[in-house]
Amino acid sequence: MSLEIEKKFLVGIPPEDVLKAAEKKSIIQSYLIPENGFDTARVRLSRDSHGREKYVFTAKKSLGGLQREEVEREIGRDEYTELRSAAVSEIVKDRYALPYRGHILEFDVYPFWTDKCVLEIELSAENEAYELPGYVETIGDVSEESEYTNAALAERFGKINRGGPTA
Repeated sequence: MSLEIEKKFLVGIPPEDVLKAAEKKSIIQSYLIPENGFDTARVRLSRDSHGREKYVFTAKKSLGGLQREEVEREIGRDEYTELRSAAVSEIVKDRYALPYRGHILEFDVYPFWTDKCVLEIELSAENEAYELPGYVETIGDVSEESEYTNAALAERFGKINRGGPTA
């Protein structure tokens, strides 16, 4: 179990040269009915630019403010496929990760938005200082707005997976 502290912003999509310089992963997140007091549970398939796949199960519980308790473990393809078949919603995105002044900026670009994306920055404390680069067009801080969680975006814009095809 670990503690996640994360700032989240709705931002304009960064310039193409910024995205090209980033480490890109294509991600499918499938949301499950959470158990054991957790707010969300999901399985994730991520593919890097070399086609390598990684499967992860994650459960999260809000602790208030920017803090969430997180349980995460890598799983095999078979377990991923089995859990994904029980998913109630699903979302796809491309994640672009860039180091910037001691932090990793993660831009989540979704197919349902053409003019904006979500920027996440993990912190070691809620009051930790951070900076955003000048090319980031900030629309708003959505760190504590539940409608911008990936689970909520999956419900609103994603597809409902009722035992459909696997990745």
